[in-house]
Amino acid sequence: MKMKSGVEQAICILAMLATQVNQDPIKSFVLSERLKVSDSFLKKIVRRLVVAGLVESSASKEGGFSLAKSPSEITMLDIFEAIEGKQSAIQPLHLAEHVFFANDSVITKENEVLNIFYEAERLFKDKLNQFSLTDVLTSHDYEKKMFDWKNIMSELGQ
Repeated sequence: MKMKSGVEQAICILAMLATQVNQDPIKSFVLSERLKVSDSFLKKIVRRLVVAGLVESSASKEGGFSLAKSPSEITMLDIFEAIEGKQSAIQPLHLAEHVFFANDSVITKENEVLNIFYEAERLFKDKLNQFSLTDVLTSHDYEKKMFDWKNIMSELGQ
């Protein structure tokens, strides 16, 4: 299974928003600069997070992006589905039925194989659903730290 790079970027964006001092909104150019991606690409990722209800957008001089939910309410499954979509990754073409002439035996075996893939996908999503953004932050001890991402570059001497 291949996962889009946007999933990793979305996790980082959400972690930045979660650790922003006073939960102040962060402008897209600040996020894109820190992640070293183009602002237009970052906006596409953040747009998906907004549509999924994970991020809020406010357009004003002091606006930007902020979390729409607490980190404990955002699972890795939420993030994965915001970027990858909710549809199944398994899209069978039923080739065995065409190659081996559809009969009960071929259809039964094809269904067995498909069921293995569906079960693996279910287990994958169940596991993602058990891990929240808070788990990411606590595993790195960030729940105790807050950053002013707007000014972080000057704080780091960059």
